[in-house]
Amino acid sequence: MAITRMRAAATALLRARQASQTVTQHLAFSTEATEAAAAALRLGFKKAQKDEDDAVKVDVEEKPESPTDVSAVSPPAVEKKLVPPAMSSTQPLWLTQDHPVTDLSGFAPKIVVVGVGGAGGNAVNNMIARGLQGVEFLVCNTDAQHLRTTLTENRVQMAPELTGGLGCGANPEVGREAAETAIDEILERVQGANMMFVTAGMGGGTGTGAAPVIAQAALEAGILTVAVVTKPFRFEGNNRAKLAAQGLAELKDSVDTMLVIPNQNLFNMSNERTSLMDAFRMADNVLLDGVKNISDLMVMPGLINLDFADVQSVMQNMGNAMMGSGEADGENRALCAAEDALANPLLGDISIKVCIERMSL
Repeated sequence: MAITRMRAAATALLRARQASQTVTQHLAFSTEATEAAAAALRLGFKKAQKDEDDAVKVDVEEKPESPTDVSAVSPPAVEKKLVPPAMSSTQPLWLTQDHPVTDLSGFAPKIVVVGVGGAGGNAVNNMIARGLQGVEFLVCNTDAQHLRTTLTENRVQMAPELTGGLGCGANPEVGREAAETAIDEILERVQGANMMFVTAGMGGGTGTGAAPVIAQAALEAGILTVAVVTKPFRFEGNNRAKLAAQGLAELKDSVDTMLVIPNQNLFNMSNERTSLMDAFRMADNVLLDGVKNISDLMVMPGLINLDFADVQSVMQNMGNAMMGSGEADGENRALCAAEDALANPLLGDISIKVCIERMSL
């Protein structure tokens, strides 16, 4: 039994020695491998350093005399590759860099509404408040206090040295002289316009005297000029009515087309409850309709589109014109709206329908 145990112990001791020798051999091999790898790295580093030093020497020999001038060294040329634009599934095939979209925003007609005098300024304020689109605004007045109430910054104080900024005192001659003094500035403000609306109230000083001067200057500048003006109410007196008649006669020769709205006929659209402020507000709305109905033909797309050339061919050198508007709903609404437009209550005893029938004879 003891001999067996001694043999087992000897065998175990022998195996332990063999294992120790194997581990020692592995450790020795690992150490030798590590040293060999380190030697190879040192050799490669020295060779790379030598190659770099040789390249630097050659580069120094080939450099110009001014080694600090970095501008003389041009960067290597990079080949540019043209990448076609990404095409979306909804983008048409013709919409490429070779066929860009044409910018048409600069081809719209420039339409300017010029409010002259107090009534003209009120009309412009109403147009701005009601959101009239596609037009620019300009207000010309001799009354500085009223001019400050306008909703547009594009305004001209006419001849303050002549009137002191206090208005014309219902004297059209002063209004005419004030417009003649400021006409260069006014024309500069409307430069490039294709069409100009002159809106004013006839019978006062500034509107009656200045509107014909401004319209005539625009007409001579080649601008299609349309006047949309009002005649005074009867309660405003005979003197104001006479001044309005004189101003209308002069204005007619200074514009292509003239639309006249008699304020008195607004009572045909009102009742006994209509106040004075409501009556003047109705007059401003009629002036708005006169401008909007014409400007919308050019700036708003419709089922049958009209361009500026169409409007110009009709309204150039037209003279007096009449305006009618109608609105209806329900059955036969188109016919009812047309009949209301032809029987416009603003025209009083004048009937558009009768005028059309006479023209057809």
